Amino acid sequence: MTLLMIGSFFMGGLVLGRAVAIQLIQDSRIESLARRQFQSKVLLRPRRGSILDRNSEPLAVNIETQSLAANPSKIINKKTLANLLSKVTDIPHSKILEKLGEKKEFVWIKRHLSDNELLKLKKWRILDTVGNLVSGLWIVKESKRVYPHAELASHVLGDVNVDSEGLEGVELWANERLQGKVVSVNAIKDALGRPTFIDAVAANFVKDGDPVSLTLDASLQFAVEEDLRNSVIKANARGGSVIVMNAVTGEILAMANEPTFNPNDKSAANSKRRNRSLTDGYEPGSTLKAVLLASALSHGWKLSDRVWGERGSFLLQGKLISEAEIHEQFEWLSLKQVIQLSSNIGAAKLALRVGADLYSNTLRNFGFGIKTGTGFPGEISGRLLPRKSWQPLSLATIGFGQGILVTPMQMLRAYAVFANGGWLVQPVLLKTPIKGFSPEPPRKVLSKKVCDSVVESLRSVTEGNGTGLNAKLEGYQIAGKTGTAQVVDSVTGKYSHSHYIASFIGFATGVDQKFVIFTSIDEPKGVYYASETAAPLFKEVLNAVVNRFSIPSTEKKALVVAQSSKNGTGHALLQPLLQKDELSISYAKPIESLKWHGTSADGMFQWQMPSLKKLTLREALRVLQGHPFHLEAHGTGIIRSQIPEAGQVIEDGATVRLQLAGE
Repeated sequence: MTLLMIGSFFMGGLVLGRAVAIQLIQDSRIESLARRQFQSKVLLRPRRGSILDRNSEPLAVNIETQSLAANPSKIINKKTLANLLSKVTDIPHSKILEKLGEKKEFVWIKRHLSDNELLKLKKWRILDTVGNLVSGLWIVKESKRVYPHAELASHVLGDVNVDSEGLEGVELWANERLQGKVVSVNAIKDALGRPTFIDAVAANFVKDGDPVSLTLDASLQFAVEEDLRNSVIKANARGGSVIVMNAVTGEILAMANEPTFNPNDKSAANSKRRNRSLTDGYEPGSTLKAVLLASALSHGWKLSDRVWGERGSFLLQGKLISEAEIHEQFEWLSLKQVIQLSSNIGAAKLALRVGADLYSNTLRNFGFGIKTGTGFPGEISGRLLPRKSWQPLSLATIGFGQGILVTPMQMLRAYAVFANGGWLVQPVLLKTPIKGFSPEPPRKVLSKKVCDSVVESLRSVTEGNGTGLNAKLEGYQIAGKTGTAQVVDSVTGKYSHSHYIASFIGFATGVDQKFVIFTSIDEPKGVYYASETAAPLFKEVLNAVVNRFSIPSTEKKALVVAQSSKNGTGHALLQPLLQKDELSISYAKPIESLKWHGTSADGMFQWQMPSLKKLTLREALRVLQGHPFHLEAHGTGIIRSQIPEAGQVIEDGATVRLQLAGE
């Protein structure tokens, strides 16, 4: 008994000593176990920034949603619960059971529950009327990315994953700016392992994402997508693309592709998600002939110069080059007719006369073979053969748009050069610059004289015997070019005789706001010519553009002038029909233009202000056209003063104040 008592006291002393050691003396191992049981790290995710159009119309926003999570260690009857949760979420029973079998304190069962799934939780009594879940389950409130206009501009916007991280498009491109700052904070868990008390001081460091504004105009984008969809259906085509860009600033007002997808639907096929305007290449066909013409005119040729059309058949290095139609057996063609009639042989002969050195330099000056610099994820550079590998045959075929790979954006930018007087501008999709990206300044690649001659030729395409008559919009003069390019068969490696890409690129001339438009129809069935597919689509898109931006008709004014001259009444007949300021444009008067100055620290274009004094308001508008300035004009008559003064630097988006006074 004595030994037993001594042993009992000894064991009790050990237990007491151990209790004292645990309770009163620090033990790092024990502290670690306690922290693991009651404390955790929680990632606090900020609200993702919205994506807006140029007029602050929301294109991508966030809504609050609820997700279902579980603590497997707290769930008793896992098979029964897995069966019920499978009926609620439509997730396979085996997959849920696997999650509930994990040795973790937290697993996701289903992210972003729908309203119907929440109702099912109540139906199967997993969630009671008070809002309490069965032991081991809980609801987590989250932020979900939604696109209120569904398919609108989906190829530009892109998509995010379930954690609101950008996967493609602007969502990926501007992800760092949109997602804000994620903060890891300490939290105390309850008995079910749910975070309860959170470090409020650390939580204050969470920074919501900044909004991103695009150059797109949502209203125009909607109209363009509708026109494209109808044209693709009408042509029974595989797809198509449309881009509308300000030829002076490079701002992209609309960019649409078919087939399209709804970013709210995560099951959309990857083949529908590509922004084909930037990520896919094609051989441009006859639309490249305008660049060839510009190269020739820049090196001494004139529109009246002629090439021999070989009467429809031209043999070069053992290969036969022919026209698009067998009945097209041209003889002597002026350079203007080569563009108007879209002669392949004429373009091939002209390319051979210009030479590989000069033509390849022109193509590279126009930006072919390199990315346009939009910064958009996945943009390709296309393909331009190295100069050393050019043979006479490759030079001739590139002359009429085969043997070179381009993107729709590259072709659109090339035609913007003709529209804006010779400047190669960088396409811009973001109105709010993001870190690490700043657009390059415009670069002069053609003289104004050469541009005017090219535009004259492109206007003939939509007049007389031109191939682009169906692109003509009543009341406007159109300069543009059709292109019907063969597609290389992936099986044979040769040009297909049944698959084509039809395109039309052009712009309205003589208008204050200079917008250039690209349209293409991919593999139309039946009638495949661009004159019958892409050209009519261009007409519809241009109609949407002039309506959206209130671009006045040009041909009606020309008709009024002709009538006044015929009646011999001079300007008297014009007076009731035109404003006084509009009359003065008929007089020759030297007018300065904005000069490129540079780029500001935040990526805004800067220009040197010209003198607007002694000009009419109409003339001042012509000088400032295409630039996103805010104009304030006071008074009537001739401009007497201006702010900023001539020679001062002004940024895009700044305000120009004009004071007018009568003579």
